[in-house]
Amino acid sequence: MYGASSNSQAYLGRGVTNERPGAPSRHPVDQLIRELIDSRRAATPDEVARIVERMAVAPFDPEIVPVRLKDRGIVYQQRALTNRASSLFYHLVKRVIVEQQWSEGTTESDYLHDIRDAIRNQPARLVVYRRHGGAVAAVCAPNTVVALRRGPEEHPWIFVIYSADRGVIVSGYQVSSLNTVSIPEDRQWLL
Repeated sequence: MYGASSNSQAYLGRGVTNERPGAPSRHPVDQLIRELIDSRRAATPDEVARIVERMAVAPFDPEIVPVRLKDRGIVYQQRALTNRASSLFYHLVKRVIVEQQWSEGTTESDYLHDIRDAIRNQPARLVVYRRHGGAVAAVCAPNTVVALRRGPEEHPWIFVIYSADRGVIVSGYQVSSLNTVSIPEDRQWLL
């Protein structure tokens, strides 16, 4: 899966339904997110539940991404960051080694479990907006990461970003408050 473009393959059953390179996801919930952003109408409770569930089961971005020069050479779990890395591994390294939000020893699976738990957490806040022209849904939820996986720079909230155009989670990180997250002013809060 890593190394493949999320826009060039259909990950049927995994949530990504882009069958044409560059085409937005045709999954009904991703279409719903884009429609809510464009129409600015209020979402029904059922629609909110469908969005939360879609986000919670979506794969993490499978792209191979460029690694910032300052992060190259960092070794985690016997793997070194070079000029490119899987998006999931690079995010994990940033959260564990660079930002120290999660403790050393946290695996990709642990990290994914924690951000998926945050998505489903009540009382999570759900917001939709456009960023760089793309449709986004994001959740901000209380940090419920188990004590064993909390790093020395843990924060009380977890913010998870989902691309409705690509049908993937693109980031998840801890924040001190919702005010520290860059969200466009024209955002629409659903929860």
